[in-house]
Amino acid sequence: MVTLQAFQPLIDTVQGSLLLASPEDGRIYCANQLACILLASPHSELLKSSVYDFLPDKTEAYNICRELAGNNMIYNRGMQLSTGGGRMFDVQLSARRILLDQVPLLVISFSDRTEAKVLGQLLDFERQLVERSLSIVKTLKEEGRQSEDEDKLTGVVGMHRLMSSAHAETSRAKRYGGNLSSLALELVNIPEMVPREDDGSAYSHLIRLAGSLCLQSSRDSDLVARRSANTFVILLPQTPIGGAHEMGRRLIKSLRQLTFLYQGAENQAAACIGISTLRPEETSPAPMLERLEDALAKARAGGANYIIELP
Repeated sequence: MVTLQAFQPLIDTVQGSLLLASPEDGRIYCANQLACILLASPHSELLKSSVYDFLPDKTEAYNICRELAGNNMIYNRGMQLSTGGGRMFDVQLSARRILLDQVPLLVISFSDRTEAKVLGQLLDFERQLVERSLSIVKTLKEEGRQSEDEDKLTGVVGMHRLMSSAHAETSRAKRYGGNLSSLALELVNIPEMVPREDDGSAYSHLIRLAGSLCLQSSRDSDLVARRSANTFVILLPQTPIGGAHEMGRRLIKSLRQLTFLYQGAENQAAACIGISTLRPEETSPAPMLERLEDALAKARAGGANYIIELP
């Protein structure tokens, strides 16, 4: 198997999941990293396994062998695989028998179909976010004016209104007990507005998406404000810091699925997040918001996808 081992650096560069196996019993000779990840099995364990070990329906092994014997190839078949831990997932699988230096091999490639489903859902979600944002702006324009306490691009409130609410929620938390947390989200790859090269549509598109995503992820009791060009602050009444962290994690995950076009290239949205919470001895939201700024600065230094908490 020296020849096959020499192929390992090559198959590791393949974007899809790739396995080289024995046509007789499906024993795996080589596997790239993505195959190890999707099958939830370490590379050393995969090399002790058979391809057919990952078929939840064992009759599929017979069907695959029979079809390869007749056609020598299977192309883009929809089916299910099972991870090393037993979790089943849908894939598109292709397989072919080949000869490599007179050694018969079974080459199998597969891709996770759930990724395509999620992408379709995200595209629908993105469209809904844009439509909701445009609807908010249109409604406000039809009313003849927008409040100075509201951001015209995204429809979220301004910082003046958030500060007023923060004082009111602090008083409520001190009077009745409960938690008060705050979250700041900063986009880290916001496109520049270059009038000669771009009309600003990419910038506006990304800001609207981020603002709408924050609104979609918040409750009726929460308050979303736009603090600066690429930063949103969310006030979270009755929310401990763990709940704020979970919301931040969901926002990061959702933002990573959003893309925008800038000067002909597709870019992935990314952000960092700072989180803070009101301490029992504090009677004003100012210390909490100061810690929020410090947390966001630390997250910004860490880069995209960082979440920093300063309780």
